[in-house]
Amino acid sequence: MHISVILRRWLLAFGFCAFVAGCEHAPAVVEPPPLEVVVSKPVRKNIEDWDTYTGTVEAKESVEIRARVRGEIKVVGFKEGDEIKEGAKLFTIDSDPFKADLKQAEGMLAAWQAKLKFAEEKIDIYKPLAEKMTISKEELLQAISDKDEAIANIATTKAKITEAELNISYCNITSPISGKVGQALLTKGNIVNATASNGLLTTVVSVDPMYVYFSVNERAFLTYQKILSENAAKADKKSDKNEKALIPVELARLSDTTFPYKGVIDFRDNRVDPNTGSVKVRARFDNPKGPGDLRDLVAGMFARIRVTIADPYPAILIPDRAVLTDQNLKYVLVVNKANKNTVERLDVTASNRIQPGGMVPILSGLKGDEWIIIDGVNRARPGVIVNPKEPPPPGAPADTKKSAK
Repeated sequence: MHISVILRRWLLAFGFCAFVAGCEHAPAVVEPPPLEVVVSKPVRKNIEDWDTYTGTVEAKESVEIRARVRGEIKVVGFKEGDEIKEGAKLFTIDSDPFKADLKQAEGMLAAWQAKLKFAEEKIDIYKPLAEKMTISKEELLQAISDKDEAIANIATTKAKITEAELNISYCNITSPISGKVGQALLTKGNIVNATASNGLLTTVVSVDPMYVYFSVNERAFLTYQKILSENAAKADKKSDKNEKALIPVELARLSDTTFPYKGVIDFRDNRVDPNTGSVKVRARFDNPKGPGDLRDLVAGMFARIRVTIADPYPAILIPDRAVLTDQNLKYVLVVNKANKNTVERLDVTASNRIQPGGMVPILSGLKGDEWIIIDGVNRARPGVIVNPKEPPPPGAPADTKKSAK
């Protein structure tokens, strides 16, 4: 046999053996570990349904303090930002010019009163003389005219006296309400003019109670009307009817995580706005002094209002982040422990009212004993086997090795 043929056969045999040996040492395929997800069972507890609105805190009363006369400010009788009582003296304007007007008017009154007396005496004398034709009729008529003129000028002068007395009283500016006084826009030594733009001196706003106005839709308004009727029917005393027929509400400020302030809806507008389908309502909140004599609610604050619309009832709650959306359907992913920790999908009906802590009530679709995937829902898919972990208790360090049992 030719040596080249022998060499070719030998090379083919060697290559086949190398191929077989390589196949025998190929690495085995390693399957990845199951996806880790965090699961938790639903929470059962009694909850309340409420509507939430936004509004602005407003004072029950607000007054612009303006000068009613022209003059120099002599005294500013308050400290800016202080709470004052009704009738507290705020400003004193120089009253000397008006006191001079008063004295002048009083002098004129005395003069006209003397003229009136003289005219009446002349009439008493002239009447019998005119009847006897001793004096002319014109002289009697002149005396009567003098009397009428004196009477008219007495009335005019009394009006000037009243005006001067009023101007003097306007020089002492007091607060018509109790509340917190604002900035003094004009200070001692300035000339204030009641007819000019600087007639505004300061403002005073009441501090207790406080109001919040907000608008509700027509459906909510009808619900509140029903609550009012039910509350009124529960009031067993006539003296209690007005207060018990009010709807309780809660308020939270911008920095509040809860709704710590309790109040009532005490006013509803008399018509529904046809353009928006809403009704303006008002909530009233007590605003007592706290530490440092400070009050929590201040006019102009942003406020969130919560109106409870149903008595507490038992509910199944899960974290809001566990609820997924498929077009118009809501669903959750659960771990079926009886089927090798397989992920399954359950369609649910979720409330649109989120509870404190980001928990959402599930109205239907859950029994309450399922293991809900709360973290890792974006990676899990129905039919996939996962490694479920329980979340650590509040305040404890995370332990990713603790599996759901």
